[in-house]
Amino acid sequence: MSVLFVCTGNICRSPIGERVLRELARRAGVPVSSTSAGVGALNGQPIHPHASAVLTENGYDASGFESRYLRPPMLTEADVVLCMSREHRAAAQQMAPARWKRVFTLTEFAALCDIGPLPDIIAGRGRLDPNSELLDIVDPMGRPREDFDRVFAEVEPKVETVVSWLAGSAPADSAGERTSGEHR
Repeated sequence: MSVLFVCTGNICRSPIGERVLRELARRAGVPVSSTSAGVGALNGQPIHPHASAVLTENGYDASGFESRYLRPPMLTEADVVLCMSREHRAAAQQMAPARWKRVFTLTEFAALCDIGPLPDIIAGRGRLDPNSELLDIVDPMGRPREDFDRVFAEVEPKVETVVSWLAGSAPADSAGERTSGEHR
């Protein structure tokens, strides 16, 4: 499974999502590729110092990060795209229209994880108001450090939900047993 996080500059919110997912999945033994990009990113920029500090202080690795500008191949290669706002979701869906069903806000996807396998989540997305501002994680850029703490506090539990969903993603075989190595 591959998950792509998307925000604006790819130096604050989406790197936090990427690094939290990477580490929580590693701890849970869940094989997943976690990357990120931004709809307005400059390639090769370091993670924002406040985002780096928040990750490090909470036990996550922020080292070696470089921002990437979101391109259509990134969207077509990802199994799931988790955006930090409705605006990012719309931009990603417009960039790769054939993949629109696999593009969610992080908040939206985390709220739908209880539905079950990915096809059921896609089919059940109508359970939520796609225009609700509650789906957005507000950009901390240019704001005080406390706003980065707020973003982390919003992102981490939602990513924990995604990792739990990923951990339960091996489909049952015909005997009803989980089959190792198979994923949604």
